[in-house]
Amino acid sequence: MEEIPETIGKYKINRLLGEGAMGLVYEGMDTAIDRRVAIKTLHPHLLNNRDKEEFLQRFQREAKSAARCTHPNIVMVLEYGEDNDLPFIAMEFVDGMSLQELIQSGKKISLNNSLMIISQLLKAIHAAHQLGVIHRDIKTANVMVCNNNSSIKLADFGIARFTDTASMTLTGAVVGTPRYMAPEQMFGLKVDHRADLFSITMVFVELLSMLPDQLSVSTSRLPVQEGLPQNNKINYSCPYPEPLIPILKKGLASKPAERFQSAKEYASALQQVLPALKQIKTSRQSAAQASPDFHENDQILAQDLDSLTTMLAEYIGPVARNVLKEQSTHHASLGTLVNAVAEEIPQSDLRKKFIDSWAQQSGTRIEQKLHSQTSNSLGSQNSHNSISLRGSSIRLDENTIQKISKDFISYIGPLASRLVDYYCEKSADKSEFIHNLADEIPDQRSRDEFIKKWSMV
Repeated sequence: MEEIPETIGKYKINRLLGEGAMGLVYEGMDTAIDRRVAIKTLHPHLLNNRDKEEFLQRFQREAKSAARCTHPNIVMVLEYGEDNDLPFIAMEFVDGMSLQELIQSGKKISLNNSLMIISQLLKAIHAAHQLGVIHRDIKTANVMVCNNNSSIKLADFGIARFTDTASMTLTGAVVGTPRYMAPEQMFGLKVDHRADLFSITMVFVELLSMLPDQLSVSTSRLPVQEGLPQNNKINYSCPYPEPLIPILKKGLASKPAERFQSAKEYASALQQVLPALKQIKTSRQSAAQASPDFHENDQILAQDLDSLTTMLAEYIGPVARNVLKEQSTHHASLGTLVNAVAEEIPQSDLRKKFIDSWAQQSGTRIEQKLHSQTSNSLGSQNSHNSISLRGSSIRLDENTIQKISKDFISYIGPLASRLVDYYCEKSADKSEFIHNLADEIPDQRSRDEFIKKWSMV
C-alpha cells in the first residue's frame, strides 16, 4: 500500500480517495483559500518504467484536455505541477459518487434521472468536441454524480485526443474500456468524436437497465445490433421504453456514418421523444406484508438483490454481483431467482445450504429445485466426454487451460472453472478468450494483470 504523503505541491493531503491503473487520487486542501481539491498523481513505479515518457505525455494530455474544457458538467482542472519529480493534477473536488458505484449499489434509477444524466453528459461532450477534444473513455466510472444537486461531471481525460493534432490519424493503438468502446475504437481504426457518442449510448443502455418499476408506456426489446464486438455486453433481454429504441439503435450503430453525427443532434432526438416519455407513470406498489411462502408473482426488491448478492458472494466470490445482475433480468419472481442463482454454486450440498440460509434469513420458505447442472445461465454444456475438445477453437492445449483456470480462481473464486468452460466454447480465439475472462474480474488493476500474464502464453 502506498504511503500517503503529508503534502503534494502546495496542497495538504487528507486521505486517499481511490486508485486506478495509472495513478492515485487524494483528497487535499488548498490551505491558502480553504478549498477542498482532488489531487491525481502518477503511480511512482510508472516513472521508473521503460515507457516513462509515454505515461508522462498521457498524464500531461489529461491535464491539457480537461483544462481546455471549462464546462459545469466537466471536472475542472486547477493546476498541473510536479513535486520532487512526481507529476500531479489538482482538480475540483466532487462530493459524490461515480455512476458505476451508484449502479453497483443496486439502487434503481428513475427514467427522469437517467434522461437528466444523459442530457448533461451530452452537454459536456458537446462542449469538449467544440473545443477539439475527444474523450475516448466515457464510461460509468468516469461520470460523477454530485450529492448536493444530483448534477453530473465528466472526469478522466487521460486518453483524450485533440482533433487538431496529427496523432488523431494514427491507427492500430487500442485504448479505452472494452465494454463502452465503439467498434472502430476496439479494432484500432481511426477514431473521431462519434466514438464518444457510441460510449454515451452504452452508458444510457446501462442506466435504462436499472429502471425501478414496470412502466405504463409500452416497452420493447432492443434488436441485436449487428457488427458490434462481444465485449460491449449489451443487455438485449431488458425491456426498454419503446420511444427510446430508435435512439438507442442509432447511437449503437456499428458504422460511425449511421450514428448521430454530433452531441447536439443526439440531444435534439431525445428532445423530440420527451412528449411520449412524459406519459410514463411508474406503478409503485406498497411493500406487501411478509408471507410465509415465495409465490411466482413475488416482487423482487432492491434490498432482496443486495442481500442475495452478499450471501452468494460467500459461496462463489465477487462474481456474485454479475450473476445477480444477469439473472434478475430473466426472473420475475423472487422464488425462481433464488433457485437460479443457487445453481451457480458448483457443489450440491452448498447449493442446499445457500437456499436454507436464505430462507432462515428472510423468514420465508422456498420450494427447492436443486438439480444437476446440465445447463446454466453461463451456457456451459461441457461434459467429461467433451472437455478434451474445449480448447480446439481457441487453439490452447488442455494443460494450459487448466493452468489458466487455476489462476483465474484466485481472482473470482469457485465459479472460475465454469466460466473457463463457457468462454472456451464462446470465444473465437485465444485473445478473445483471455479478454472475456478478464472482463469477469471486478477491478481494473487485476484485469490488466491477468491479461498481461496470459496473453504472452
